[in-house]
Amino acid sequence: MAASLEETLKRFGEQFNWHPVVENPQNLGSHAGYIVAGMGGSHLGAWLIQKFDPHLDMTIHRDYGLPALTDTQIRNDLFIASSYSGTTEETLDAAQHAFQKGMHMAAISLGGDLLKFAREHEIPFVSIPDTGLEPRMAIGYAMLAIARLMGNEVLENAIREGGKKVSPSEDQIKGMQLSEKLIGKVPLIWASSRNIPLAYIWKVKFNETSKIPAFCNRFPELNHNEFTGFDVADATRSVTGNFHIIMLEDPKDHPRVQRRMALTRQMLEERGIGVDVVQLRGEHFQKLFIAALYGDWVALGLAKYYGVPNPETPLIAEFKKRMAQH
Repeated sequence: MAASLEETLKRFGEQFNWHPVVENPQNLGSHAGYIVAGMGGSHLGAWLIQKFDPHLDMTIHRDYGLPALTDTQIRNDLFIASSYSGTTEETLDAAQHAFQKGMHMAAISLGGDLLKFAREHEIPFVSIPDTGLEPRMAIGYAMLAIARLMGNEVLENAIREGGKKVSPSEDQIKGMQLSEKLIGKVPLIWASSRNIPLAYIWKVKFNETSKIPAFCNRFPELNHNEFTGFDVADATRSVTGNFHIIMLEDPKDHPRVQRRMALTRQMLEERGIGVDVVQLRGEHFQKLFIAALYGDWVALGLAKYYGVPNPETPLIAEFKKRMAQH
């Protein structure tokens, strides 16, 4: 199945040829603010959109129920339920709460209970093409769907343009080479606050594709806590030696953050901690997609080494099944 995942990565750009269709568009309206409810891979697209435009009035909700909302938000904002499978219980629960509050609503999914709910109540929705992708691999579809529900043509065009500018195989060799350094290690992905969604996406790739633990954190905060966990002593050397740091460096980061990254790398390497730097490149959404694909290639390299059988997430599927029994 690894070869199938490799082919999926190489066909990444095909997602951006898709033009979403909104069902029940008469009930959509226009809105200044948005609440996007989604778990796992189903919220990643919204997070990247939020990163692209930090001034956008968007709240991302990853839990049951609803976040703390003002009366104005309840009356005026658009609640978007995003569940790739259409069966995510947290998202379905949040959608029920939004419906009970009388909020303006929309949905994004392949199908399942979420689209049944949307059809029953004439809620606007976008049905994502069923191409066999795992949610983490369908970021392009999710982002285009969100932009279409927002009625934001400029945003949708920017997403489409950024996706089409990416050469999916460009970092394949470098990604595979980096994966060799991570064999037997737990990856820690560090980035600036502005790029923490990308660090989180890399973490997800390692978790779901390579089937290994991975963690992420942000500068400058990590220099005030996590960093000191690598103040290596003889008694802790066997612990710290299990980690390998990946820093996502961006030339547009704050100059002091860039200085922090360089100094952090120097001090960690002096203590025998493995550090690799990935330089972000490109502009706007192109940069985000290039970085995400780089992480895919690294994770795929590890999956091949470890003999991970497929890109699916059977442990999550089993967990959901057991949760549904109670």
